Amino acid sequence: MHVPSNLSYQTDFIFHRFQGEVMEHANYWVVRTPNNPTYWFGNFLLFKTAPAGHRILDRWLELHRQEFGDNLNHRVFGWDEEREGDVGSFLEAGFQTSHGIELALDTMPGTSKLNPAITVRPIIATTDWEAVAAQQILVDRVDFDYPEDGGEFRRRQLKGFRKMSEAGRGHWWGAFIGPELVGNMGLFFDEQNRVGRFQNVSTSPDHRRRRVCTTLLHHIVQHAFEKVGARQLVICTGADDDNAAIPTYRNFGFKDAGRSYAVVRRPRKSEA
Repeated sequence: MHVPSNLSYQTDFIFHRFQGEVMEHANYWVVRTPNNPTYWFGNFLLFKTAPAGHRILDRWLELHRQEFGDNLNHRVFGWDEEREGDVGSFLEAGFQTSHGIELALDTMPGTSKLNPAITVRPIIATTDWEAVAAQQILVDRVDFDYPEDGGEFRRRQLKGFRKMSEAGRGHWWGAFIGPELVGNMGLFFDEQNRVGRFQNVSTSPDHRRRRVCTTLLHHIVQHAFEKVGARQLVICTGADDDNAAIPTYRNFGFKDAGRSYAVVRRPRKSEA
């Protein structure tokens, strides 16, 4: 099977192949995560070229119906080509753009200013996994306009990450001040442990601007390069101009490594 050339979608396949399934066709990949059907970018079509032409929306929707039927409450189309393409018809049909930026790190950066009150350790105990789920659900509610689902999506997603951790493919990490979880993020690797991909970088709303993210990154990156032997670490995040995380990653030492493009039609409130 070929893999995407885009760094974001390429490293997404680390998770799709472990937690779900990927099927390649001539012009696109089908990504399915049966255990988490409301995972937008775990159940979608990834095309090899950007949308072009006035009838592309109808063609892509028909392919989506062929692959998924009416079983999903969302529609997501991404493309491997690094340009936006013709998205006008998608926007008119109720889709929104969901473009991202990839940042990569190939070596341990210089010393960062850390928060000495924070202890960083892998998440192993069930109580710690439950704390991670609660924090991520809170962040979804505070920071993102996600449909309310009672936390079902995040819990299912974390169940998959826990299986990856137990299989030796990486760790979920927590930042603690005393017994309190103040931040968390995952870092998982391809089968050769050469490329690592971060997941769901999250800081408690009550502990922001206290170098929680930087402290987490420092300990996890050091472990990845020195203990795992990784050659490249990748973070993917939204490409919005007001995304405050991007300066944090760049200041830490990550370099811009590309852009990803997609359109999303979110579930209606009655479907959420």
